[in-house]
Amino acid sequence: MPRRKQFDTDDVLLKAMNLFWRHGYQATSMHDLAACTGLGRASIYNEFGSKHGLFVRALRHYDKVFREDWVAELARTSSPRRAILGVFEAAIEAALTEGSRDGCLLINTALELSPHDPEVADIVARAFAEMEAFFGAAIERGQAMGEICETVAGSTTARSLLGLFIGLRVLVRSRPEEPLLRSLMQQAEELVPPAPQTPDTPRARSREGGSGDARRAARAAPATPRRGAGCARPTARRRSPRAGRRWRRARHRGRA
Repeated sequence: MPRRKQFDTDDVLLKAMNLFWRHGYQATSMHDLAACTGLGRASIYNEFGSKHGLFVRALRHYDKVFREDWVAELARTSSPRRAILGVFEAAIEAALTEGSRDGCLLINTALELSPHDPEVADIVARAFAEMEAFFGAAIERGQAMGEICETVAGSTTARSLLGLFIGLRVLVRSRPEEPLLRSLMQQAEELVPPAPQTPDTPRARSREGGSGDARRAARAAPATPRRGAGCARPTARRRSPRAGRRWRRARHRGRA
């Protein structure tokens, strides 16, 4: 009769993920993993096959919790433009308020292992492609809703946002200086400028309330340029505190 497992696999993955996240793959030994997870080496080999096998499972767990689930929640609970900017804001707030210099495990791994580990490279490449798709879909939705300027080139801008975000997460580890990080946030804002609002745009119509006289007065006001005629760049940064709090809660659950 096979022996029953005496440990929770998800708990082991979480602990191993945090250790790899903090120290990297090469600097984490089997001794470190055994001490962190509470498992003997034999149990680790039996369950995961090797240190590399445990790392791959931990990396997939990180990708699910800290990337896939997180951006899905942003997409559900925020407007498209706020979802895009919330990704940047949460990373900056974690660095500035928590002093975290761990960065992103996926990006750390891309720099450490992807050039010579095909399995890991495939996981990282898929995650980056899905982040690019997230940005692209948010731009498309934002333009349809009249929130993002329709002159923004969706696919090109999505790739630019991905590159900017990767650069941000690298800088968090090496130069977590607020002016520098905020300048990248400003660049992200300028890549997705808000669309000029007119009474014909969906957002403007949703805000058009009150009496018929008020609505008629709004229609009689001088017209502003329609979308496509020109898009104003944002003049002030607006934070996304809810997105930052959600990201920090997830991170704290992982650190517990």
